[in-house]
Amino acid sequence: MLRPVVRGARWYQHVARSSTAAISPLFHTRPFSAVAPRSLNLGPNDKINFFEQDTPGSKTRRKIDPEAKDNAEKEEVERELSQLDQELDILKEGPFGPNSPFIRGLPEKERAIALEALRKQEAEDGKDEPINLDEVFDEELDDMLKQEFEGLAMEEENWMENREDDSPEEVIRQPYEVILEGSEHSAYVDRFNSSLKRVVNDNSNERAGQDLWKWYRRCKQVIPRFIDSIPEEAMTLLWSSQLKGAATSTRATHIQVLAADAIAAGQSITTSNILSYIISLQQSGKTKDALDQWEAHQVGLSQRKEDLEAYWRLGVKLFAADGDPQRAQDIALAFIPNDKSRQPRILIPVITAWGRQPGKEAEVKAWALYLQLKALLEHDMTMEDYDQVSIAFLNAGRLDLAIAVFKDMMVTGQDPANDSTALYKAAIGLVGNLQASTISEREVNKVSLSTLTVLPRRFQNRFFYASWMKKLIGMGEVDSAAMVIELMYERGVKPDPKHLNGLIAGWLRVGSAPARENAERLGWAMIKQRVDRVLQAGPEATTLPQQPESLATSGARIPKFMQRPMPPANIETFSVLLLHYTRRGEDEMTNQLVKNLTQARIQPNSYFMNHLLYAELRKQDIITLWNKFKVLSSSVQPDLETYACLWDCGKLQYDRSRTTFLADFPSARALHAEMITWFNKLSIRGQTIARDEFSKDLYDQIIRCFCLSRDLPGTLVALSSLRTIFGFAPDETTARLIILQVARLASVPGDTPKRRLRRLSSTPKSKENIAHLQRLVELLSERKASILSSNGLSVDSLDPHEKETYQLEIMTDLLRIVMGRAAASGQGQTPDPSHIEEQIVSVAEEMGVAGIDLGPGLGNEGASLLLLR
Repeated sequence: MLRPVVRGARWYQHVARSSTAAISPLFHTRPFSAVAPRSLNLGPNDKINFFEQDTPGSKTRRKIDPEAKDNAEKEEVERELSQLDQELDILKEGPFGPNSPFIRGLPEKERAIALEALRKQEAEDGKDEPINLDEVFDEELDDMLKQEFEGLAMEEENWMENREDDSPEEVIRQPYEVILEGSEHSAYVDRFNSSLKRVVNDNSNERAGQDLWKWYRRCKQVIPRFIDSIPEEAMTLLWSSQLKGAATSTRATHIQVLAADAIAAGQSITTSNILSYIISLQQSGKTKDALDQWEAHQVGLSQRKEDLEAYWRLGVKLFAADGDPQRAQDIALAFIPNDKSRQPRILIPVITAWGRQPGKEAEVKAWALYLQLKALLEHDMTMEDYDQVSIAFLNAGRLDLAIAVFKDMMVTGQDPANDSTALYKAAIGLVGNLQASTISEREVNKVSLSTLTVLPRRFQNRFFYASWMKKLIGMGEVDSAAMVIELMYERGVKPDPKHLNGLIAGWLRVGSAPARENAERLGWAMIKQRVDRVLQAGPEATTLPQQPESLATSGARIPKFMQRPMPPANIETFSVLLLHYTRRGEDEMTNQLVKNLTQARIQPNSYFMNHLLYAELRKQDIITLWNKFKVLSSSVQPDLETYACLWDCGKLQYDRSRTTFLADFPSARALHAEMITWFNKLSIRGQTIARDEFSKDLYDQIIRCFCLSRDLPGTLVALSSLRTIFGFAPDETTARLIILQVARLASVPGDTPKRRLRRLSSTPKSKENIAHLQRLVELLSERKASILSSNGLSVDSLDPHEKETYQLEIMTDLLRIVMGRAAASGQGQTPDPSHIEEQIVSVAEEMGVAGIDLGPGLGNEGASLLLLR
């Protein structure tokens, strides 16, 4: 019992010794700040304000209180001392004092008896008389407790002596740690070294690299000549941490700062870091500075073979980006030997640079270099290589060269006679394999590009250009695809509406303001062409809708082909624009689109109808949705997506906790019957497509609608029909929906107000019903398993189709049992299984699936479960 007393006293002494130093304002200095002492003559009304700034040259200052931290720590120590004084007062009363934990832990009656006994003891012996430990100790534990108490006292006496004798532990320093003499800036250095350790332990951690850079920057600002004290290992870690993870602009800035610091400190920079520094200059748009650095380090970087490869590749890219393709070509060809040990693909940026140069000579040089690239790569030239070159020519406006490159890609491995290298060999009369050294600009110029870039007649059709556009749009190069449209006009191939529809959809997927403007302008131009053709350009012809101001003033470059006669819009054009406007909630543009569809005399399709319905569903306007469906479905054949939209609408309509939106919206049974009628009218191929498109989400939504409708026989029929027609079976999600449905039927009265339905569904009664239903499902599963076992089978031995049937029978048996109990409780009679089956068959006829397999009845053993409670 005395050990807590001794430990409390020791702690009190320890805090008392350190409290003076802790409270002293000289003990703590504000970290990460430096205040120079000043001699000030202050008057009685003068006030001093302290401010803090990151760097000496920073313009941002923050007002601070230099004594705030000291005052807070002083208050914290005073609170701890006060608490210890209170605990010591309780300990002085002894283990049986009125406020001791032992007395307070007793029951009320026993505590009153103990306090009375203590009061009498104090009255007899005196309150202040010291306690005799020999009388307090039990006889059996006397020696052991005395020995332990004496050991604790000895330990207390020698505590300070042991502290003085302790020798300081030896600190192991890592080679990358920064060591500075003096403790003035030790806090900064410690944080910097800690960040270095984090980077060493996890070099892939982006946050660690950011933290390291933060403390590197702060140390530079505060510690004089900090860079001179950084070891080479630490500088290497700094470079590597900033080369990973960060954004391109941030990474480039950090690398340039590190290089400038190293140069200012006279430190050497490794070859890889020099290359990364030059690349960062190029990424920042400082191509001229990057070239100057590349030239300045030419001698040093050319010494080692492994550095030379990266050096000359970087030089080629720099000169190509700077608009000096001739210098880039000279460097590239000088470092591409005939043995092809170096990658010839370094010629691609040079080809791109020649393509951007004006004039016929640059065009010839670009094509000659492309032929050399093909000769060097031969069969190793990939689709990506063709794409890079063709897109570069498209963006540069070299349309003839671009189509010739795409033609080469199309004929690869199929028609080698029409390949550009074969045409070149035939033009100059070369026999044998084509070598890159034999290709010259003079020969290309003499033969003429028109001969070398000729397009075979079989490619002069809309299908060839459509495949090219599809590939470009799939790659996200929508503007390049627009250049293909321009090329089609120049080559006399009139584009189809589907070409332009794909372009409109691609621009809308890009999502930028200029892209949306181009898409909308093109779409409405096609619509106007269609309406004008129908109305014979009369006074009633429609006009383009006024574009939003933000788009009209964006200054986007309109492709030239949009100034040419447009092909008329079709239903796909209207559908793409409708999807765009409905998703953005632009009702005015949507209504204008529907109006122009009528003027264009185009019959809407199911895609157009579905997006009109979904637009109303997003607004939860079921009345308008149902009216539009009735009007449009009279002339438009719905598809599976149409009924998916209606079932989504039914989820809102059938939820009894919501306000009823539309009284004449069909019930779940009627909607199911309408969907089955539609399905039966489809052709065999149409039914196959519908089965393939039918999803698990739609299956769950249909079952959810029947559960929200509280229609037990309808739910049973829906489970059986969806299994037979679409091949879907119940799973855990389905079972949970059905159990919740039945639990609500049992726990929520039918006349409950709608505003209380959601609250009552989570009552203890509802939870109890769910538990009972789960137990009932377990009983049904055990009964089914026993039947299988009697036939020598098990659930695990069933194939997937049989397992689905097994799960379906359990759910249908559950619904039959609940239906029987509900009928019996309502009529006060014994449940009749035959009456339940008659009701189920009647509901199946109502839902349009008469004669469908509804599964086996309950049987004798299953009927016995109707009597269980």
